[in-house]
Amino acid sequence: MEAEIPEVCAVGFTHLHTVSGYSLRYGASHPERLAERAAERGMDAVALTDRDTLAGAVRFAKACATAGVRPLFGVELAVGERPRPQGRVPVRGGAFIDESAARVTYLARDGATGWATLCRLVTAAHAAGADQPLLPWRDNHGEGVIVLLGPASDIGRALAAGRPDRAARLLAPWREVYGDALRLEAVHHGLSGTGPGSLRLAARTVGFAADQGVPAVLTNAVRYADPGSGPAADVLDAARRLVPVDPRRGLDSGERWLKDAAAMARTAERIAEAAGLGPEGAARLLAETRRAADACLVDPEDDLGIGA
Repeated sequence: MEAEIPEVCAVGFTHLHTVSGYSLRYGASHPERLAERAAERGMDAVALTDRDTLAGAVRFAKACATAGVRPLFGVELAVGERPRPQGRVPVRGGAFIDESAARVTYLARDGATGWATLCRLVTAAHAAGADQPLLPWRDNHGEGVIVLLGPASDIGRALAAGRPDRAARLLAPWREVYGDALRLEAVHHGLSGTGPGSLRLAARTVGFAADQGVPAVLTNAVRYADPGSGPAADVLDAARRLVPVDPRRGLDSGERWLKDAAAMARTAERIAEAAGLGPEGAARLLAETRRAADACLVDPEDDLGIGA
């Protein structure tokens, strides 16, 4: 079975969760750079899933056409009800920005149907959240999309807290709405502990997915195209949160770049080993990621109307 991992990698790896500079004060690379790097690193497809917006989709699609890479379209949104204010005050010289809402990634499939659902979800999120877009649960539905529940989702947070029982309860309404379109997203950025980006949470996610009968996919939750851009992400975080850059609050790990297939295969191996699933688990994780990418068929000309 060990030979399966290189075999899957031979067809390349597709990043399903990638943001650009259109994710204001979050993404650190232009869409063109992401498309160029994807082609240079042997990828035949790459997704753009900016936070709260589809504004970069046209520019990204054109860049992918130039680079010879198939574009996938998605968006990352905060979902749920806005928490009640807790009376917290900002740090000296800053402000309190509430980022406590769970976040979920949606990928368009089924052509124009999926693209239309993305547009509606983004519109609903901005209509409900004046300053910070938030998709109310009542508007959280639609056809033609794949939904990635990752470390920042309510399910991911429950797993980070060591509560698979709570994660299972929270998963139930998502299954009711999206059914077999759900995927659990495993992310490993080399961080310690059980929080987002940790090996333990990634392993828990894959194990939980197996227990629940929900496919797990691997992403790198990409924020920048190239290695060495972690400090830029730290500056963006500080600007978004209106606080100083402070190592005591935790800095970017430097791992959230557009890694090639070999690097992501090694990540899959580490996660599968930590989850006790062995090489077969790593091959399965990579294969499910590929299947999800293959399902996200949206044609920029026919479905988005680019060039019309």
